[in-house]
Amino acid sequence: MNSPLFISYSSKDRDPVMEVVEALRISGISVWVDEGNIHAADLWSEQIVEAIKHCQVMIVIVSENSINSHNVVKEVMLASENKKSLLPLYLEKVDIPSNLEYQLAGIQHLEYFGKNKDEVLVELITSLNKRGINGQLNYVADDIKFVKNNPRALNKHLNNKSYSNGKRIVISVFLAFLLTATFLLQYLNQNARISDSGSVHKNKLSRIHFQIPIPDEYPLANPTDMPFGVAMNLITVSPSGDKLAYVSRYEKSTYLCLRNFNEKDVQLLSGTRGALLPFFRPDGNKIGFITEKKLKTLDLNSGLIKDVCDLKNAYYGACWGSDGLIYFGNSEGNDFVFVSEDGGPLTHVSDKIKVCFNPRIAMEDKGLIFSSAGLETFRGPLSVYFMPFDNKNIVKMISSGHHPSWVGSNVLVTEDNGQLFSTMIDTKTIKPISQSKLFMQSKVLSRDITHSQHSFSQNNIVAFIEGESSREYTLTSHDPISNSFEEISDRVQEYGQFSVSPDGDQIAIEVLNSQISDIQILDLNRGRFSSFTSGKSNYTPFWSKDSSKVFYASYRNDPKVSELYSYDFKNRSETHHPLEGEPMRWFDISDVSKDGKTLICFGVSDKGLCDLYQVDIQKMTKTKLTSSNYTEWGGVLSNDEKWIVYTSEKDMEGSYAIYLNRFPEMDNPIRISAGGGEEPKWLPDGSGVYYRNGSQWLTVKIDFKQEVQIGEPEPFFEGDYANVWGPSHDVFPDGRILVLKGKEWPKPSSIDVIINPVGLP
Repeated sequence: MNSPLFISYSSKDRDPVMEVVEALRISGISVWVDEGNIHAADLWSEQIVEAIKHCQVMIVIVSENSINSHNVVKEVMLASENKKSLLPLYLEKVDIPSNLEYQLAGIQHLEYFGKNKDEVLVELITSLNKRGINGQLNYVADDIKFVKNNPRALNKHLNNKSYSNGKRIVISVFLAFLLTATFLLQYLNQNARISDSGSVHKNKLSRIHFQIPIPDEYPLANPTDMPFGVAMNLITVSPSGDKLAYVSRYEKSTYLCLRNFNEKDVQLLSGTRGALLPFFRPDGNKIGFITEKKLKTLDLNSGLIKDVCDLKNAYYGACWGSDGLIYFGNSEGNDFVFVSEDGGPLTHVSDKIKVCFNPRIAMEDKGLIFSSAGLETFRGPLSVYFMPFDNKNIVKMISSGHHPSWVGSNVLVTEDNGQLFSTMIDTKTIKPISQSKLFMQSKVLSRDITHSQHSFSQNNIVAFIEGESSREYTLTSHDPISNSFEEISDRVQEYGQFSVSPDGDQIAIEVLNSQISDIQILDLNRGRFSSFTSGKSNYTPFWSKDSSKVFYASYRNDPKVSELYSYDFKNRSETHHPLEGEPMRWFDISDVSKDGKTLICFGVSDKGLCDLYQVDIQKMTKTKLTSSNYTEWGGVLSNDEKWIVYTSEKDMEGSYAIYLNRFPEMDNPIRISAGGGEEPKWLPDGSGVYYRNGSQWLTVKIDFKQEVQIGEPEPFFEGDYANVWGPSHDVFPDGRILVLKGKEWPKPSSIDVIINPVGLP
């Protein structure tokens, strides 16, 4: 499609150029720009030539990269030959080379550096208006900020009328609020008519992108405020797109805050203390949320809070159907269930789904979409699945993407590496009928594949927190005595579970590539990584006590069955250990006996939740150590191997706690954590245990001399470190703690909202 404006730039300058492009499009200016880095493709050369011939103005992005770009030089020369108006926009101060000097000499230019970028963008739009390309200047206000705004335009107009500063601010706020509310009401009314015809894409209203500031008194919650120290979904927009709720930090707890788009104030919802993962009822009159122990709902009209049911670590999202049923993954997504909004028993959705993340209502309330590792599969790359309500026939939709959302009648939106992609779906076959394409230029803040900070309405409105996606970590050691940190390796990678060798010289660690996990060895003396396994999809490494072997689980033969392997580094040989009894759908290793004959494992067979197991390597047998309705995992033996500590849901009514028990009798569980906790490890001298509780690590002294004496938990150290599947820290022989350090969580000051976003196929 030809546009009046062509932008010529180097692909190396993509990020700042896309800022300019988005600002121009928001102002209503049609732009032709190579958004896919296609300058080098011969098939596109004809389209580039045609676009230049039909444009009125060419913006030339000037930088060190562009003046050395052969393609930019050709585009500028072609535009000059066709007598197009050139408008240089400098990203940095550079000297124009001779091959561009003739075309750009004496032309007025703008500098997109060293100045307020918003002011430069306003000048750019004004310059384009003078050249016959019309765009609109937007306002900024205290309650709503239009992206790429003109902060001085309104004040300049008011200054001519000699208004006081106070009146200017009030009028600015009112006009910006009125403009957005009017546009939103117009959009919602027209979209309601369009919804009747079953298609979102027929909407002819223009795209608008604005920001809602987050009040200082109700800031957005941080990962450290949440269970396990994981950044869970913080925002949700109502199905009709007229309300937004987010998780706030207030009075040392989390609360829900509500913003109606036709009002300018944010409301703290009383009675929502401890709330996480909010989701709306289809009519938008109620909002559901998850706490540590309960699933609750709030009637937004009456303020009535209702306890719907008890929960156990249901921290992977929920959704609400028009039939009054609420769907969610209990026990960290391992128990996919639904419950009536009026309360009652939990009902299993399907025995075939072993892991369910972020369920959403789809296909005009005819079914569910969700992320899962697959049918009857616990671990592996996540895909998006659809399950109709009528026959429970589960269909795999696409093999990539996370955090699925259903928009309109037939559009699936997924997130991958912080960017949103849309795919058209055939509602009869539930299969894609288009290639996935970029939904919007803005990136969404995310830190893992199970949580992303965005939410869609059913009528093509998206709310999100802009930011980077970061799933890569650095191996870091923490010395609790000196409170010092040290990078173990400069390699930044998406890592999983790991194990420090007892001699302290090596680390066995899961390394993920496109969600496929393999185990590599980091030699700390040489600073090098190396592979040793003969097949992919290997997990949960654990060293033998003499540092000569690594035990691990693998799905290489069957994605539904976890099998046990070991690798002997002295003999350079891998051994498969087929265990007697029923196959394990998920099997992790958490400790090895001193003689190497016994493994402590945890996992799930065909039925039930996660239990602890004792594995005899020589006899190839496994014995259950626990058998309950609670998830119990991560068992670690004491130095004398007479005791075991582990993580359990027992008695916690919702979260995990740390327990001590006799081994192998398992006849006297003793809770040793005062509150929540997971991932226990023994201190190197055997004097006690340390464990993780979100971003805090605590120690508990244990005296075994006579009767068992349990001390009070005391702070050990604190930090916002990655919490991966299974144990996510280990201890060196000298007492240092090995953790994974990721990018710091930002402090967002606003929530972005796009009405009628571009990119729907």
